[in-house]
Amino acid sequence: MKSVFISGSMSIKFLPNEVITSFNKIIAQNIQVYVGDADGIDTLTQNYFASKNYANVTVCTIKEYPRNLVSNIFDIKKISCDESIKSEREKQTSKDGYMTQTSDYSFVIWDGKSKGSFANIQRALKSGKKLKVYHVGFNRCLEKEELTLSHIENIYKSNTGYTASEIVAKIKASNIYTNITKVDELKEWFVTHKIFKQYQNKVEIDSNYKDYFIVENYRGNQTIKYKKDVLELISENSIFGVRE
Repeated sequence: MKSVFISGSMSIKFLPNEVITSFNKIIAQNIQVYVGDADGIDTLTQNYFASKNYANVTVCTIKEYPRNLVSNIFDIKKISCDESIKSEREKQTSKDGYMTQTSDYSFVIWDGKSKGSFANIQRALKSGKKLKVYHVGFNRCLEKEELTLSHIENIYKSNTGYTASEIVAKIKASNIYTNITKVDELKEWFVTHKIFKQYQNKVEIDSNYKDYFIVENYRGNQTIKYKKDVLELISENSIFGVRE
């Protein structure tokens, strides 16, 4: 019997029509469904199959009892994790790894920025699994040629941004002619070019350049992430441009 691991972002509140069409095909073909027990897509998936009285569903959990279980017609499988795994996130990732490897293909309904769904897509690609990805921001499934590790990372990073360390690493790997080799030098470059203004522990970004960054504020702490376009900005403002 064919099987599918269905996963997706917790931020998603309803099933798009194209996803429902795919779910109906799963029912018609009597495909075994593996799904988790989180909020969002996991629960929406359970709700839909329960509404169709489709019992060929296994809810996987790391708990003694699933966090969300919408019907007693579903099977429950507790996934045991290695004792060396301590954090909740790592245990959930291990559970997702089990479902990826157990199923024939993966179907991910993604908001383009959730880390868990991003990891599930990467794992499916690296494992050579058949893969379908519905991107709610694009309102469509990704085309086959879009299902590459590099393209998926570009989608993810365009929404979540790169850390300063990641941008420095990309600069080093590029042919941009610059003396930026450290995170502090990257920040100083933006200050020197009047893109950043430093105020004590906070940075203000010039309004003309805000689209190059993602600013996160959590409990009074500011984190600046960088979009990939920042590399072009640095290149354009380099005295010598790029190395030949």
